[in-house]
Amino acid sequence: MKKSTVTLVATAALAALLLTGCAEAAGFNGLRQQATPAASETTTPEDAVDVAPQATAQAPVAAPAGETTAGIAGSADPNSGYITEEAAKAAALDHAGLAEADLQAVRVKLDYDDGRAIYDVEFVQNAAEYDYEIDATTGEIVSYDYDAENYNGTQATTGSPVTAEEAKQIALNHAGVAESDTRAMELETDRDNGRTVYEFSWKVGFTEYDYEIDADTGEILSYSQEQD
Repeated sequence: MKKSTVTLVATAALAALLLTGCAEAAGFNGLRQQATPAASETTTPEDAVDVAPQATAQAPVAAPAGETTAGIAGSADPNSGYITEEAAKAAALDHAGLAEADLQAVRVKLDYDDGRAIYDVEFVQNAAEYDYEIDATTGEIVSYDYDAENYNGTQATTGSPVTAEEAKQIALNHAGVAESDTRAMELETDRDNGRTVYEFSWKVGFTEYDYEIDADTGEILSYSQEQD
């Protein structure tokens, strides 16, 4: 082979090698440009990684019926809209004519009845159990119940037997109600733990009264008052 021909082939081979290297470099740079976003590009919400949403603050939920909270039951805050537990207890004791020192047990709790906030005041004095419902906003007595407990049927019957008319007057006087103001007066005679009992019920307005009177002694065995 002639010397000029060899030189030409070598030159062509070197040129091809240089062209291949340039092409590979261009391809590598293209890949780097595709992998790296331009500085002017911004990430859209669609491109962002999903992150769990944070909990949104909510207003406190009111206490369910039958539950109490320190901010309501027994609150001394005059802006709370509720009377205190002590005030409710005092209203019940005043109505019953008792002092707290006379009690063997007492309990006060806030409750809800037909959407109405009330204090349920219960206390025990000797063999008698008292149960009052006091409106938690006004202090009004919504209802009350008295029951002489633990009667064993051995109490002595002193004095003359009490007539039904006398028993009725005992009940009316205790309730502070005149018979002329009552309606739907009912009377039943029953035997309870070996003694004869008069059971009275009547209404004044929308308030219903119930009394049990011992027919031998005239003792009030139980009574209740409740608004319809």
